[in-house]
Amino acid sequence: MRIVHLITTLAIGGAEQMLVKLLRTMDRSEFAPTVVTLVNDGPLIEVIRDLGIEVCSLDLRRGEVSPRALRRLITIVRDSRPDIVQSWMYHANTAAMLARPWLPRRTGIVWNIRQSLYDISKERFLTQAVIRSGRVLAPYADALVNNSWVSREQHAKIGYLNRRSLVISNGFEVDRFRPDRAKGEVVRAALGIPNDALVVGMAARVHPQKDHAGFLAAAAIAAARDPRLAFLLVGRGTKTDPVIDAATRGPLRGRLWTLGERDDVETMLQAIDVAVSSSSWGEGCPNAVGEAMSTGLPVIGTDVGDTAEVIGPCGIVVPPRDRERLALAISEIASLSLADRAALGAAARERVRVRFTIERVASQYARLYRDIVNERRGCREAVSDQPREASTALAAKAAGSEPVAAS
Repeated sequence: MRIVHLITTLAIGGAEQMLVKLLRTMDRSEFAPTVVTLVNDGPLIEVIRDLGIEVCSLDLRRGEVSPRALRRLITIVRDSRPDIVQSWMYHANTAAMLARPWLPRRTGIVWNIRQSLYDISKERFLTQAVIRSGRVLAPYADALVNNSWVSREQHAKIGYLNRRSLVISNGFEVDRFRPDRAKGEVVRAALGIPNDALVVGMAARVHPQKDHAGFLAAAAIAAARDPRLAFLLVGRGTKTDPVIDAATRGPLRGRLWTLGERDDVETMLQAIDVAVSSSSWGEGCPNAVGEAMSTGLPVIGTDVGDTAEVIGPCGIVVPPRDRERLALAISEIASLSLADRAALGAAARERVRVRFTIERVASQYARLYRDIVNERRGCREAVSDQPREASTALAAKAAGSEPVAAS
């Protein structure tokens, strides 16, 4: 079965990393993947090519809308003759549906929505327009996959309706993210973190939705109460952000370590005792939470997207943007005995192992793809194969040609 994965970019991000995990896990003897990016950038391009998977790009600039790119997408996809086009996130979802009129009838299109949507005004102007266009196009995809229940409900409320709407959570690599305290001691020594420190860490790129400012404010409150606490930030921008830099020279001086973007997050997590996700909006099923839990860490997360569903009873969930509550949660976990923290972390890892492994998630995608392929082979004139006139007209205008009903 040939699968074309269409994604905006292959920079380090939740959706992009989930795609890589899925490519690593799905049975290549059954599923033959190709990856197409809208924008030709990101370190994960080479990661995917190292898996022996072709990656090509439409070579768009960020924010660009290009008829040339749509024509190139149509050419790539028709040449690939995929059974499934799996698109990832809003821009790729829309691009896949605009190409629909030129694709063979046997090709199914699966949309993937990777975030919650609390306030559309927080998105960039072009992204807002793309999200709104999705309300028209979503019913005509073969399936609409959300990575969280909250996301599914929010998008349904704004008109993202589809006869096959389902939730497939993120999956986590429990063999890669596993407890290794000896390795953690090595990392601490290399960083100069005291042996007796209790390290609270967060792995996230610097972005307003991640609310690093809120994390730092809560850290300062908790640090004033407990001299054992130290703090570790991993992620793109954490070494250069002015707010974080000010914290290293201010209330968290000598107690905050910043590592920037790393390709060995699984190793850096070993140096942490308690993991935090402080996002204020936008999360669907956060990778950082599942990876920390898989590593055997108790997690404190804000109640955004399906964070509470992932954490369950294995940590603490607090309201977003509530710095005092976040500080209290840090103090509460820090006050536990070493044995109690270890037990909470072990329970967190077991929860991921039972409910959120990448193998379990890959099997759900495999089942979905088989169902769609069997359906399209058995019903070539499926209703979902007839896009709305608005979609066809818009796509034809953008591509500069007439749609062809290929068989």
